[in-house]
Amino acid sequence: MTDPVRVLQPLDAAEAAIRKLTDYEAADELARALQATWAAVQRALRLLLRSDPATPDELRLTALSIEDLPPARLLEVLRQRDLISLELAGQLHELQQAAQRAEGGAQRAADADLARRVAERVRAEVHMLAERPVREAARHAVASRMIEETAHAVPPPGAGRRFVFLAASVALLILVVLAIVVLVALDRQTDKAIAAFRAGRLETAETRFREVLEDEPENVTALLYLGRVYRRQQRHHEAAEVLQQAARLNSGDADVYRELGHLFLALGQLRPAAKQYRHALDLDPEEQLNWIALVRALRALGDPAAERLLRAAPPEVRAALARGP
Repeated sequence: MTDPVRVLQPLDAAEAAIRKLTDYEAADELARALQATWAAVQRALRLLLRSDPATPDELRLTALSIEDLPPARLLEVLRQRDLISLELAGQLHELQQAAQRAEGGAQRAADADLARRVAERVRAEVHMLAERPVREAARHAVASRMIEETAHAVPPPGAGRRFVFLAASVALLILVVLAIVVLVALDRQTDKAIAAFRAGRLETAETRFREVLEDEPENVTALLYLGRVYRRQQRHHEAAEVLQQAARLNSGDADVYRELGHLFLALGQLRPAAKQYRHALDLDPEEQLNWIALVRALRALGDPAAERLLRAAPPEVRAALARGP
């Protein structure tokens, strides 16, 4: 199943650039925002393809490589595998052209509106894709009439045990469908909380993430984002508590350890921050943000290992660090 948090991480990291599409003050600011948004959108789409278990290995292995899988081919593959809509594919093609124009200094005001729409559409379609297996399971249960109970005024002789078994099976299936409905509702509640966080409405986001955790105390995504809310509010002790809880629940979640690194960095503790970034990179070496965070932390420490790490980093990481913060 698609993990929206993982796939949409590049868009989360590009929040500042996406906001700049609205409040840019100069043409060159718009140009940089367009290019950064296109890069983040493209990275999210590549992660989407990489995460699809039905995609052939040769495509998944090259999904993150611009050289092996150029943007035009990427969009073609995503459409063939029904991972994006035809409308989104067309908008993505337009955004690529806008980013190319911006690189040459020929950006347009309308390009900002397009880029915002594309970023929002990518988020929406990734979340819909994540819910697809659940919706299909529920739809199949209803369409196949599996949750309808056949009434028998007088069961035929010898049918008592079969009737009891059928009733129990139907009851179990109803419980499964209800559980699916509850899970979908929780996912939507989490999505609303994440949307509030991305919009900068931190108090609303905190309230909604707490509501999610009341129903699902071990929801690592809610704990991670609650930690992000607390860090932005400089509530560092509370951030540490929820992030440590998230790490205990899922010791393999690289995003949690990267956020712990950000927390240590906010506290001015560079060495512990670098340690957390290193752990995140070990867990997920395919995530560009883990490389960038660790290189920057090591550079701040004056550690020569930073440049050795940079030489081993993927080309996209070197390019991102060359552009600066």
